[in-house]
Amino acid sequence: MPRKRVAFQKADGNDRSFTIASLEFCLSQLRKADPNLVKKAIASGDGLTESKDDVSTRLSEAHRYAVQQCLDNSEPLAQLHHQLVLCDNVFERLQATLYSFQDSLGSIGQDMKNLQLQSHHIHQELENRQKVRVELSQFVDDIAVSQKMMKAINDTDANDRGFLEALHELHHKITLIVQRGNGDAVAINDTMPILEGLKLKAIIKVREWLLQKMFQFRKPLSNYQVFQNQLLKCHFFYEFLLHHDLISAKEIQDEYIDTVSKMFFTYFKAYATRLFKLSMKDVATKDDTLGNIESAKPAGLGSLFSSKQHVVRNKATVFSIGQRHTVLSDEFFGALIVPHAATQNHISYQFESLFRSLQLAFVDHYSHEFLFITDFFLVNNEEAVELHNKAIARAMSVVLKSCEEQIALSFDAISLHLCICLCDKFVNVLAEREVPEATEYWNTVASFLWTRLNFVMAQHYDSVKAVDVKKLMHSGSLDTRPHYIVRRYAELTSAHLTIAHTSGKEIGDKMEAVLESSEDSIEQLLTRMSAMQQTQKNKHVFLINNFDLILSTIDDEESKNSKIYAIVHELEQKSIDDFVEEVLDPHVGYLIKFVNECESLQAQGHTQLLVRYNDKIGTVIANFNAKWKPAVDSINSECIQLFTNFSLGANILQTIFSKLVQYVNRLTKLLAHDVFAKNPVCAQMVNVHQVMLEIKRCKPAY
Repeated sequence: MPRKRVAFQKADGNDRSFTIASLEFCLSQLRKADPNLVKKAIASGDGLTESKDDVSTRLSEAHRYAVQQCLDNSEPLAQLHHQLVLCDNVFERLQATLYSFQDSLGSIGQDMKNLQLQSHHIHQELENRQKVRVELSQFVDDIAVSQKMMKAINDTDANDRGFLEALHELHHKITLIVQRGNGDAVAINDTMPILEGLKLKAIIKVREWLLQKMFQFRKPLSNYQVFQNQLLKCHFFYEFLLHHDLISAKEIQDEYIDTVSKMFFTYFKAYATRLFKLSMKDVATKDDTLGNIESAKPAGLGSLFSSKQHVVRNKATVFSIGQRHTVLSDEFFGALIVPHAATQNHISYQFESLFRSLQLAFVDHYSHEFLFITDFFLVNNEEAVELHNKAIARAMSVVLKSCEEQIALSFDAISLHLCICLCDKFVNVLAEREVPEATEYWNTVASFLWTRLNFVMAQHYDSVKAVDVKKLMHSGSLDTRPHYIVRRYAELTSAHLTIAHTSGKEIGDKMEAVLESSEDSIEQLLTRMSAMQQTQKNKHVFLINNFDLILSTIDDEESKNSKIYAIVHELEQKSIDDFVEEVLDPHVGYLIKFVNECESLQAQGHTQLLVRYNDKIGTVIANFNAKWKPAVDSINSECIQLFTNFSLGANILQTIFSKLVQYVNRLTKLLAHDVFAKNPVCAQMVNVHQVMLEIKRCKPAY
């Protein structure tokens, strides 16, 4: 350690230039040196000066060795240097080439952009030229007049397909030239005179062809719909006139409307006249009323030698509907009646069938004509309706007049009601076909029918009210069985309800009023007729039998929901209740009177007054015990014979027995009261179950 210190001091003394910076440099070099070598140098104890000299010697030797090696390898080094220079030159030229290539690439990219822009411009010019070419070609085609078209317009018949095609082409050319305007095109000025000439020629041919077709409508027995189909196939003829000659188009339209109007007028006038001649001879007359009294003429010598044949009419066709309501369902869209065929076969029809055929023919022609006018004359909305009304007005008036005349002659209420429902169905048909519903027309027809129906039904009411009840009596008495006037009413009412149901609509207020008035007149007649019965019991039996006849005649699911059915059913129930009381009165009237009086006092709380009946109760019980069985047998045998309807009689019998059991129960309940409980006679009362067993024995087996 002292040697190190000396060495450091010596170093410090010899090196005057030693500074802190050099010290830091030495320390940094020392940190970078091999630690093992540093340790070895310090451990050897040598001084730094010796180490420095040693290192310097080594470096000198190494330098001399390196120089010697360079001298020895000078020629290879020179060659290497020469090669490096050559490579450097090559790389320099390569760099220059790359720079030049880079510059060339830059110019090529700009050229590509320029070419792309030029290509876009060229493409746009090509498109513009193609558009111009197409427009110009189309323009040339539009104004060019071919020899084929000229020949077709001038020489070809209007029925030929080629003429129609040439007419389309001519219309197209004229329309386009008008839309484009004349402009400065010389070709248009050259072409327009030719097109105008062809247009005039086409207008003349088209006008003549259309007028010729319409004149064919006037031929007798011709089917105008065939000619209409021909017109529809060439409907462009009228469209051409509409665009190029309004005067001719108006002339064609007026000529068609006038022709069709006259044709329909003639057709429906002749059809209605021939049709109504097919009406049945044996129809309802003014004498066929509900209250008309049927009386057989007395047989005698006068009848034997009389030359006048007595015709017996079938009243069932007047008051019963049969299958006539099928005119509203299955037969509604049936074939029209052909008058001459029906005449040859000697077939006659009811008025509603003739009415259906006439109105169906009118509806078919009405709707077909509206559709034709809208398609051929190219009109719609109010204009189409106005034009259609002009064509069909005369036919409509003649149909209305014919219907009014025939309706005024009808006395058949069923037929009139059927025709009213037919009107409603025809209105629905027109609505489904999307044509004007002709509301005013149908309202007028319905008004005729309703007026006549009210008149006919009023005659029925008046005839019923005017019936002389005394003329209905035989041998001074009136039968309790259902009367034929009531049967007529029941069948007529059933007919009206059936018609309303078949039509698919509810009974309106008008029909309800008609039926109620009819029911009221019959109810008054039954009241007057029942007053002619000899006993009160027969009066109730008569009313029950007649009310039951009405209900059984209109007994179906739809009619049961009607107001008339409810009214008659209520009247029948009232008569049955009165009859039950009337039947029980001769047999157990004393018991009924006793029960009613005692229950009234009991309900009012007059117990003191009930005591007075203690003396009567013995008589009541004794009489009942002695007479109840004969009473049951008598009631059973009597009721079965009174009613024409066995089922009704059995039901009324059960009602009587039920009422009897109720009175027995009420009496038994009274006997349990404190006032009567101590009376020993009460124990003798027949048990109610014994009465019920006896009644059960009388129950009819059916």
